[in-house]
Amino acid sequence: MVKINLNSFLESVFLILIFSTLIWAGCSVLWDHELSHNFPYGYLASDTFQHQVRAESIKEMGNYRNEAPYIVAGFKDVVGYYPPLFYHLGVIFSYVSGLETYDGAYFLVFFFAAIAAMIMYLIIRDFSKKIAILSLPFAVLIFSKGLYAGFTWGHWPSIVAQFFLVALFWAVMRHELEGSSYILGIVFAGSILSHTSEAIFGFIFIVIYSGYLVATKQLHMRYIKTISMGALIAGVICSYYLIIFQQTWAKLQPFEFSISKEFGGTFILIGLMALGVIISLAFSGKKLHASFAAGLVMLLIGYSNYVGFGNRAFQARFFWPIYLSVFFGMGIYYIIKKITAKFYFYVAVALVFLLLFNAPIISAIPSTSRFTTPGMMDPYHWETLMWLKDNTPKDSKLYFFYGDIYYQDALLRNAEREHYLIARDDFIGSLQNKTIKRSYSTRAASDSGAGFAYRKGFFSYGMHINEGWVRTKQMDLCNFNYYIFDKASQQPVLAQYNMIIANELLKKEWVKVVYGNNYVVVLENKKPGEDCINETRFD
Repeated sequence: MVKINLNSFLESVFLILIFSTLIWAGCSVLWDHELSHNFPYGYLASDTFQHQVRAESIKEMGNYRNEAPYIVAGFKDVVGYYPPLFYHLGVIFSYVSGLETYDGAYFLVFFFAAIAAMIMYLIIRDFSKKIAILSLPFAVLIFSKGLYAGFTWGHWPSIVAQFFLVALFWAVMRHELEGSSYILGIVFAGSILSHTSEAIFGFIFIVIYSGYLVATKQLHMRYIKTISMGALIAGVICSYYLIIFQQTWAKLQPFEFSISKEFGGTFILIGLMALGVIISLAFSGKKLHASFAAGLVMLLIGYSNYVGFGNRAFQARFFWPIYLSVFFGMGIYYIIKKITAKFYFYVAVALVFLLLFNAPIISAIPSTSRFTTPGMMDPYHWETLMWLKDNTPKDSKLYFFYGDIYYQDALLRNAEREHYLIARDDFIGSLQNKTIKRSYSTRAASDSGAGFAYRKGFFSYGMHINEGWVRTKQMDLCNFNYYIFDKASQQPVLAQYNMIIANELLKKEWVKVVYGNNYVVVLENKKPGEDCINETRFD
C-alpha cells in the first residue's frame, strides 16, 4: 500500500492550482478561453505586432541571417539585429503545436512568465517551504493593472529574458551541483539572446552576491569555477550575436542618463514587503539566502530610474511580483507563525491571498486585470493584409491611406511587401483644404531601431540610416502598385476623404479595384509611373 505524504500532496495540488491560475489570469481570459484565433487576438500596441511579424518572417525565411525587407524599408541586406532567441522559440512552438505564429509566440510569453514564478518558488523553498508557499500567490500580480501592459503592449523579449534571469538566480544558488556551470552558461546566454538588458541585471546580481560572499568570507573555489565557466560558456554561445549587438544597438542606443521619479506600488503590499525586507536583513545573519539577495537586487534595479536607468528600470518592474515575492511571504510568515506550525494552515492562508489577488474584493489590494478583447486587429483588416501577402507580386510597393489602426504601424508589415503610410497631418490638412494631391507627405512604416545595419566585414558594419535615408518625405502616389483605403473610421469624414481620393484614382482606366470587404478596398495601379490622379479641389 502506497502511503501518501499529506504535506507533499497539498504542496503538489497548490502548485498545480497556482500554475493554472497564472495561465488563466494571463492569457485564458484575455483570449476568450480560446487558444487558436483567426487573426492576432489581444494585441494592444504596435510592439506586439513588431515581434509577431519578425517571428513569422523567420518562419518563412527559414533563418535569421537578415531582416525581411518589408520590415526594414525594403533594404535587402540588413542583418538580423534583434536578440533572436524569443523569435526562434516562437517559430519552433508554432511548428510543434500547429498554432499560427501570432498565437504560439504570444502564448510562450505567458508560459515563460508562469514558469519563472515556479522557479522562484523553488529558490525560496530552498530557504523555507512555508515562506515559499506564502510567497507564491503574490506572483499572479504580474497580471495586475499596469504590469499587465508588459504582455499586451509587447515587451515580450524582456519578459522571456526575465524568465532566464530568474533561472540564473536558481543556477547561482545551486552552483555546487554537478554540471551547474553549464546550466548557468545556458540561462545567462538565454537572457543575452532574448533581451540583453536583463543579462546586465544578471551580471549586477552576480557581482553584488559575490561581493557579499567575499565580505562574509563564504566565497570558495567551487563558486568561482562555476561562475567563471558559466560566463565563458555564455560568451561562446552568444559570440555571433554579441558582435552584432556591439556594432548596432550599443552604438545607436548607448546608455543615457535619464532620471524619472515614478515610485509605483500599493501601500498595503509595500508595507508587507518592507516588513519582509527588514526581517530578512535582521535574521539572515551571515547567510543571506539567494532569494533575498535576488529580491534586494531587483528592488534596487526597479528603482534605478531615480539614478538614471529610465525605461530599463521600469521593465524590471514587470516581474516585481515574482522577484519580490519572498519579502511578501516573509512578512506574512512572521505575522502568523505563532498561530500554528501545521503546513496545511500556511496553504490555507496562501489560498486566501490567491483569492484576494484574483478578485477586487478589497480596493486597497491590487488584483489581476481580467478582460477579453480582440485588440487592435479585426477580421476585415487581417483578411486584407493576408490578401496582399498572397496575391501581390513580392516586389510590389503598397500605399496605405488613413486607417484608425494603421498608425500602430508594425501591424502593416503583415502584408509582407514594401509599404508606406500617408502622414496623418498632411492627410488631415489636405482634407481641411479640400484638395486632392498627387504627392503627399509619406512615412516608411519600418523598423529602424538598429539603423538598418548591414555587414561590410565580420567586424565592420554600415548603416543605411546614416546614408541619406529619410523616414518621412513627399512621395508621388503614381509610383505605387497598390493603394489601400479604409471605408470606415471612428471619424467618418476621414473615411469619406479616403473614398474621394480612391474615386479620383479610379478615373484612370489602368487603376482598378482588386479586393474589397466591409471595411477596406484595395486598388491596383497597372501602370506605375504614369499620371494616375488629377490634382483638384472638391466641395
